[in-house]
Amino acid sequence: MIHPDYLTTARDDLLERLRGGSLLVNNEIPLSLDGMAISSHPIIGFQNGIALQVQAHIQSIPLVTNLKLLTANGVTVAEKNVYIESKGAQFVTVTFVVQVKGGM
Repeated sequence: MIHPDYLTTARDDLLERLRGGSLLVNNEIPLSLDGMAISSHPIIGFQNGIALQVQAHIQSIPLVTNLKLLTANGVTVAEKNVYIESKGAQFVTVTFVVQVKGGM
C-alpha cells in the first residue's frame, strides 16, 4: 500500500514538472497551460490515482481528437483521445488521470 505522504509528494512533483508545460493538440499544435489543479474527489476504478485538471485556450481548431500533456522539456505525462468540436475560441478544461505506483 502506498503511504498518503508519498501520494502528496507525487502530486506536488507532477504539478512542478508541468510548470511551463503545454497541451499538444492533435499531435501538432502546442498550447500553453492556462491553469492546472489536482482534483480532490476520488477517481472511480483507480487506486492511488491523481486526477489532474488542466485548462487551455483553444482557438481556430475546429476539431480536437487527441491531447497530450507535456512537461516544459517536452516529455509526455499523459495522453487521451477525445472528440471536442470547437466553435471559435474557447477555454477547455481536461482531466487526466495518472496512477501512482510504488516500486522497489
